[in-house]
Amino acid sequence: MPMLKKLNKAALDPGLFWFWAYARLLPHGATRRGSLLARRAGLRGPHFILSFDCDTDADSRVVQTLHARLRSNGLSPLYAVAGEVLDAASDAYQNISDDGAVFLNHGFRRHAALDKGTGEVTSTYFYGDVPVDDWQADIRRGHEAVADILGQRPDGFRTPHFASFESPGELATLWRFLTALDYKFSSSTRPLFGLRHGPFFKRAGIMEFPVSGCLSEPRQILDTWGLVRGGSGTTQRLREELRAYLKIMQTGQPLLLNLYMDPVDIAKDDAVIDLLAGFAPYSVASFAATLAQAHHG
Repeated sequence: MPMLKKLNKAALDPGLFWFWAYARLLPHGATRRGSLLARRAGLRGPHFILSFDCDTDADSRVVQTLHARLRSNGLSPLYAVAGEVLDAASDAYQNISDDGAVFLNHGFRRHAALDKGTGEVTSTYFYGDVPVDDWQADIRRGHEAVADILGQRPDGFRTPHFASFESPGELATLWRFLTALDYKFSSSTRPLFGLRHGPFFKRAGIMEFPVSGCLSEPRQILDTWGLVRGGSGTTQRLREELRAYLKIMQTGQPLLLNLYMDPVDIAKDDAVIDLLAGFAPYSVASFAATLAQAHHG
């Protein structure tokens, strides 16, 4: 992110910038704070939420096989699928839905362009770049796609492109709009929000679940987009971070790992899938189930 853009974001939300600096300078302190906030939120042990963002047809081609492997290992992933992607592979996603998978509204329009020759993915359609009426219409159409194609009424939402739509004004407008649509959950914020507010927090009637960060670098989202595509091109660092989280969870320490990945990045990686299977004892099937275990209504 260019320095000028970082400074502008810091000016909009100085509190978030403070936690950015804290995470950078004291990563081990950030880990301890995460556990403390999880305990304050009512968690008495480790919890694991696994979700997949399906933004391209390449994800759709592997998602059904990947889902079956994960389910056989005791995991129940959630899925955030752009409506146009969902429509293009409706049979595959219907099969996953019939198996009990929960789907989030991820908007309607495709927001990632896939180069079929190189496999490179380019991010497109940012909510922060369009008028309010435009992105609100996209959310409505995304809701209709999940309802019409899968027969589910989504009560959770995820904004396209983490860190691109998170100014205080943008988030407040988003949460109020989701509340008006009778949504209950959102998972649209990056790890700094979890470090600041906890593993989940309520705003404008919506319970927000920030995605988790790396233990070695709490500012960095623990995902395949940043660690695989934007990293070495391998899953080595992803596996290292997962092992570190699993080691903490095996101690029984209160913690919520809200992990999201892109299916195509791990579908053929047996080592990652085997690691994910290790989280099965801590797996929670939905945001609502997490709140129930923490005794939040």
